[in-house]
Amino acid sequence: MTSFRSLRLTTPLLVLVLAGFAALLAGIGLGRFAYAALVPGMVGEGWLNPVEAGYLAGANVIGYLVGAASGGTVARRLSLRPALRVAMIGTALSLAACALPVSFAWLVLARFVAGVTGGILMVLAAPAVLAALPPEQRASAGGLVFTGIGVGITFSGVVVPFLAEFGSAVAWLTLAGLAAFLAVATWQVWPGSLAGPAGPVGRGEPVAARPWMPLLAMAYGCDAVGFVPHTVYWVDFVARELGEGIAAGGLQWSLFGIGAALGPATMGLVAARLGFGRSFTLALAVKAAAVLLPVLTPTLPALVVSSILVGALTPATASLASGRITELLEPRLRQRAWARLTMMFALLQALGAVLMAELLSLSGEMSVLFLAGGGMLALGAVLVECHRRLVARGLHADGPAS
Repeated sequence: MTSFRSLRLTTPLLVLVLAGFAALLAGIGLGRFAYAALVPGMVGEGWLNPVEAGYLAGANVIGYLVGAASGGTVARRLSLRPALRVAMIGTALSLAACALPVSFAWLVLARFVAGVTGGILMVLAAPAVLAALPPEQRASAGGLVFTGIGVGITFSGVVVPFLAEFGSAVAWLTLAGLAAFLAVATWQVWPGSLAGPAGPVGRGEPVAARPWMPLLAMAYGCDAVGFVPHTVYWVDFVARELGEGIAAGGLQWSLFGIGAALGPATMGLVAARLGFGRSFTLALAVKAAAVLLPVLTPTLPALVVSSILVGALTPATASLASGRITELLEPRLRQRAWARLTMMFALLQALGAVLMAELLSLSGEMSVLFLAGGGMLALGAVLVECHRRLVARGLHADGPAS
């Protein structure tokens, strides 16, 4: 895996990459994913009942959609730097608010705010970093930015349960303190706008890519639905349907988290060699195979490979999609396009969860869900490859293509 040092960026750009990593760690890793590990403790301490816990999760998803939709408007009203600062501080405050179970409505509001700030950071931080980077560095550096999500998933699966042993309030305040530290550390780093090195190198005018962007969006939507079985049913599938037990299921989720921490940077190296388009096709194809693998070959090695690969490619595909947009669109269109893809992804992921639940009720077998998920990811791989070839043909017609 590449390191921050090996990127050979100037110090200001290297610091900006670290800031992007910190923003996604705080807004997505802590603000979204840490909650699941704290639910048992909150229920056990009488803060919530299981139904209310589900409503809090829903409030966070709704907030995330609002944040993704409004991020561009917030940046235009406040300018980019204040918008990112407000979102980072808002994440820390929302996590601190969860340590005070004043009422259920209070917790709903806190989780909603965490979703809003996470959505804003997702649609603003990554484009801010990628826009400032030289085109030849966007793949490897962008992968490290999105590693923040993977580190957050790992942290939520390994460290947060340990913090919960000391009580839910202590765990939430610790998360808030970490988010506040990241906000302070990045305070002076953010650029004032999304302007930066424009367009791909030697690939003609970016405008040639615009007619085919819906195809890329559909492929990303297939990704949103395709890995739902792993994020919702994976532990239960291993524990009950395969009969491996709860401990084995927990181990597989830890491997998922480890994969998530390593995946974006690894795929960044691949993208630096193959380009974002080919790498996105490869990522979705491998992810499809990894989702199908435990159904086709339900052995321990297959489970391990599936956990690590799906975990690795979950944040990595977001990195590749963001990089592809930065590569093909001029600066004034990038943030808006990424915001739309982020909103669509979150919405389809939520709808996918509902559809998977209905499919499970009809079939009674979780293996059917993994077959459906693998099929959606395979379709996504076909769509993104069609997008790549159509864009390459259009750019070649307008100018030199590589």
